[in-house]
Amino acid sequence: MTKFERTIAELAFLSRRSLLQGAAAGAAGVAISQFGFAAPAIAQGNRTVKFTCPDVFKFAQAYESAERPEDDGNWAIPTWTVMQAWKEKYPDVKLEITEVPWESITQRVILDAQAGTQADLVYVNDLNIPKLAKGGFLTPLDDFDGGWDEYNQYLLRGIASSGGKIYGLPMTTDCRHEMYWKEDFEKAGLSAPASTWSEFADQLSTLKEAGFETPYAFWSGNSVHTPTQTIFSQIWMLDSDVIDGDGRATLNTPEMHKVFEFYNDLVNVRQVVRKDLVSISAGDEYDALMLGHKVSVMKEGSWLWSRFAKEGIADKIGYFRTPRPTAESKDATLSGFWAFEIPNRPERDAEITKLAFEFGRHFSSVDGQASIMATKDGQLPTRPAAAETEAGKAKDDAWKFQASYAGEAGRGMPAAADSGLLFDQVRIAFQQHITGAASAEDALKAAETAYNSQVTG
Repeated sequence: MTKFERTIAELAFLSRRSLLQGAAAGAAGVAISQFGFAAPAIAQGNRTVKFTCPDVFKFAQAYESAERPEDDGNWAIPTWTVMQAWKEKYPDVKLEITEVPWESITQRVILDAQAGTQADLVYVNDLNIPKLAKGGFLTPLDDFDGGWDEYNQYLLRGIASSGGKIYGLPMTTDCRHEMYWKEDFEKAGLSAPASTWSEFADQLSTLKEAGFETPYAFWSGNSVHTPTQTIFSQIWMLDSDVIDGDGRATLNTPEMHKVFEFYNDLVNVRQVVRKDLVSISAGDEYDALMLGHKVSVMKEGSWLWSRFAKEGIADKIGYFRTPRPTAESKDATLSGFWAFEIPNRPERDAEITKLAFEFGRHFSSVDGQASIMATKDGQLPTRPAAAETEAGKAKDDAWKFQASYAGEAGRGMPAAADSGLLFDQVRIAFQQHITGAASAEDALKAAETAYNSQVTG
């Protein structure tokens, strides 16, 4: 999750915009070879692949545009660039693209299956792969040549898979890590950020003693980021998780108690964190804490780095991996993504299914991801080899740090049957504890019961 890791809203009806375009032959004047894409395939007759996707990624615009579009600062240029290589490679294949609002894509997959009008390929957020796979709405991809060994296996074999089968081709990703104002550490006499919980907590206390009123900020408000940024990586470092193999929540555990107590110490004992962080639910308001130098250190997604660059303060900000419980603990960060999936439609022509897969593979390949990285800020590879391409080598040191972190320690979202419900239960329990409204035991027990009673009966 680029920054789309939010709970999918249930909508009563979906808006739809279908665009049917003829295949465009040739390279449309774009220098595709610089990204290493394969040579064009020989045309073998007109074939149509139906693709349903969120409108924010500009697939339809990219497909219909022979000329390079104006840069919208988002997905117009990167999607168009990779699309031109696809059109050159498969000039005889017609794409029938149906775009829907990003928050309704999962429901569209389900409704199309119920109506018997499934697309040949869809583009769905990582959070919803388990739900769709377990519901029988997706086709396993294991028998296709997906270059599976090239992927970060935590992501591929985690939430991109279900029941031991692969269901998604993950695209570019992100990661969560710590960022700090270098001058604050220098004034407090700290040479570098610590890598363990206890040492890091001591450094935050040192910053406070040096006169910095609020040394640290982390997500604790009414946002999906409270569990995804603040809780999950910490619990994984303790070799635990929040969902077991049967899909039940495992929240009231010794490991989760340790995570809660770590944050409780920062908020209520050391008092190095503002208690009113629980009232912040907007990303811009939270980001402003670091951008405006209201805090010395903050945990946030890698996407924030482009804001530092635009504000002209990137050279003043340092970065480091999230501290671990002990030096021996495993490293972990959460890395979200969107992925290509093939809806389950047994009667589909095998050649069309193969072409649908090839389209997803084309965009999510090492070369495809390198092209995206070269034309859009903040994108990290799910296939780590993409970081070694010319596009990756041209990036700054912060990006290389983030790409390495995501490649080595990036993990996907918990494979929950209802991610929104899980996130809300974890968030509520966390807020209750750090505000003193409930003990960790009571809050976590209630959260675990609430989730399991709704999802597993």
